[in-house]
Amino acid sequence: MDWMKAADYLEQFASQQTDEPLDAGQRASVAQLAARIRSGQRAALLADEVGMGKTRIAVALISAVRNAGGRAAIVLPAGLGVQWQKELRLFHPDDQTLLPLRSYDGFIAGFLTEEDAEGSQKRKIKHADWLKDRRQQRELPKNGWADEEVLMISHTFAAMRFPNTGNGPAGGWRRELLPNVVRLLAGQRRNFMRDSFHRGEISQVHATRRAARMIADTIIEHGLCRSVLDDLSGDHRWLAADEYKGKILPLIGYGLGQFDLIVVDEAHKARGEDSSLSRILGPVSWEADDPFRLGMTATPVELDSGQWKDTLGRISGRDDGEDITPLAELTEWISGYVDIVKRIRVEELDEPLTDSFETAAIRFQKALRPYVLRRDKRHDPEISAFQEAHGDYRVVEDLKVSPTTKGFTRDWLRRFCAAEALSILPQEDHRVKRARLSVAQGYGFGLAPESEPVEQLPQDDELEGPQSFWFDAFRGQPADIYTHPAILAAVRLIESYAERDEKVLVFGRFITPMNALTRLLDAREMLRRLRDGRHWPASKVRDESEPAVLAAMNDPDLCVTTGGITSINQMLTERYRKWSSARRTELARLHRELEALAPQDDTAALLVGYLRQDDDDEELQGDIGALLEALDDRRESADVPWSGDEMLALFKGLLDDLSTDEEQEHDSVLQSRLASYLQDFSGREGNFARMMSGATPPQTRRLLQSAFNRASSWPMVLLAQSRVGREGLNLHEACRTVVILHAEWNPGIVEQQIGRVDRKGSRWLQDLENWYGHAEGDPPRIRIHPVVVSGTYDDHNWQVLKERWMELRAQLHGEVLPHQGTHAAISPELEALRNRIIVSTPNFAPWE
Repeated sequence: MDWMKAADYLEQFASQQTDEPLDAGQRASVAQLAARIRSGQRAALLADEVGMGKTRIAVALISAVRNAGGRAAIVLPAGLGVQWQKELRLFHPDDQTLLPLRSYDGFIAGFLTEEDAEGSQKRKIKHADWLKDRRQQRELPKNGWADEEVLMISHTFAAMRFPNTGNGPAGGWRRELLPNVVRLLAGQRRNFMRDSFHRGEISQVHATRRAARMIADTIIEHGLCRSVLDDLSGDHRWLAADEYKGKILPLIGYGLGQFDLIVVDEAHKARGEDSSLSRILGPVSWEADDPFRLGMTATPVELDSGQWKDTLGRISGRDDGEDITPLAELTEWISGYVDIVKRIRVEELDEPLTDSFETAAIRFQKALRPYVLRRDKRHDPEISAFQEAHGDYRVVEDLKVSPTTKGFTRDWLRRFCAAEALSILPQEDHRVKRARLSVAQGYGFGLAPESEPVEQLPQDDELEGPQSFWFDAFRGQPADIYTHPAILAAVRLIESYAERDEKVLVFGRFITPMNALTRLLDAREMLRRLRDGRHWPASKVRDESEPAVLAAMNDPDLCVTTGGITSINQMLTERYRKWSSARRTELARLHRELEALAPQDDTAALLVGYLRQDDDDEELQGDIGALLEALDDRRESADVPWSGDEMLALFKGLLDDLSTDEEQEHDSVLQSRLASYLQDFSGREGNFARMMSGATPPQTRRLLQSAFNRASSWPMVLLAQSRVGREGLNLHEACRTVVILHAEWNPGIVEQQIGRVDRKGSRWLQDLENWYGHAEGDPPRIRIHPVVVSGTYDDHNWQVLKERWMELRAQLHGEVLPHQGTHAAISPELEALRNRIIVSTPNFAPWE
């Protein structure tokens, strides 16, 4: 690997004059990386603010390493793999990087062959088809892990488990790798005893032994045999699971091959030397003699200034608890800066305080400058121009819920009061203590925590005196959550945006209230469409949605029938039958029109094939529905009936977008690209509101993300569980409004949440460009709405979060001074001090 050659490639990217694929700010960062590489530096933290395009910069570095003959590993949350693949193709159009490696099973599967399956012919064919499919889906390598130029590895990969089942000394096939490698390095072979394994494990045993041979050959080739055998000495047959994992992880690293560049996306996550991510960045990522580590995170520090040391240690190879002296020396300077910023926010600004800030800021910047590259929204010309003319482009408006709020009934006021009373009464039961938080954030009445296995409440005979009285006042029916005042307030706010055809992104932590909000929004939209005679894509109400529909029907404006769920289902069935029949008729007509064009037009013939449908099908199936959904997004008006000519023209436009000049004559390549493109379309019309949680499969998450980014497609509202949707996902193309249903304690998480819509190419920037063309009314802004129940623990939570948020922005965004009112009188002396603070604020931009 020639790092000077890699620097040459980076400088070529930096010298380009166009904004594709890198804009001016990204080119400046690339130029700075090249300069640091030439100076011998081999670690950097790319800490650009959320949405500034860190991934594009990292991919430019990966491309330079590839062109210089090196290999790169990307360590990332597994759900971001598809987005990284898209970015990699911008620099290498034919890039075939695999989806992230997630598990030990996946690692061993990379060594499987078609001949490994045993048993019947049917079983062998099924195994071969499965293996072929996994390779086509780019989940397994065609040759081997070590042959991949770029390899993506999930953050959780090293969280693998090796239970000792007691099923023989090896403990099952998962414990086959270590003894095989040891014997091969010692010049011996391990006997294959079929009776030691279950019938379905034989293929994995074959693959494991093939992996062992490759690993042993690699160790021998690099002259590491003696040191590895010393590390693996002793009786390994009955090792505890963690001990076994500690010995096996370096062997997996040899199996994945040596890397010249390690890119760590979301480098702030899973801090601690025993975390899965730290284990990957130790033994699993086998680094070359002169490796480069690039960390990526918009929030290198979240709660504690000491987290700077953790994050920098990770990218400099010092996250193993050893050799941290150089980083420890930075802690005093970093904490000193944080302390002086806190003083500036509460004390009167004077000369000594300003002098102290200038000194601390210089030390803070000097401490971090060798490691950190950071651009924030201050450096974006569009945003800085907007802020100079119109003020902040992001507006935080609390959605306050109080007893005066519509929907805050006496029953709910009684429950809130009861929860407060229960929280202060002597009580050892932690579930009752949690009532104060539970009722405000709408967990439901099981008092279940975020993980939400619903806990059993105390029985009436377990409570005495005041506890029994207040608990009886607190308790309600499960369906009551649909009348929760915070949920109703969120519904009203969200629907006010939907009426203007604006999408809304909602973040929450707790599944029960998120489910309730999702179903209530859907139920209300369904009733609204039934009332107005518009189509609803369902023939009946799902069982789990019935309580939400009944609650929605209590709204006089949405009560379309007095017959309850039965009448609603009858209306839905009849309307869906009519719509489906009309759709089939329209499809048959289009099919005939296109068949007439097919003899003279090859593209029309291809489209006819997609529209083919069996006579007994009642609905559009498979690729047909996905294709119509894709083409529907390209129409000027969805209310006008389709024509064959229009559909053919849109289809040709889609194929043109997917093809290159070299591919014009290769139909098979083009059809493959079309099939891949249509994977982002579900073939169904979806729901008005959808939820994405930890239980949502990866493919469904991808479809939801894609649909939410299309202005004309449902869902209009996406509810994302915070731990799933807060990092990496692009949800900005059709949305500029975020509702925070449950406030976090960590301000870094809130920054990440807002960053889902505050990104390059966002809906806000599109709306702003349109506004500049007309300049009517107020300019558009990104709006953030925390839902806060006044006077509760929820309110306290939000106030603490805001204080932490200001401290975070002082370290990362240069927002040191407290807000000064626009009409506040200020003396020339104070203005001079404030300007000194602004000028001295640390800046880690690449051009500084």
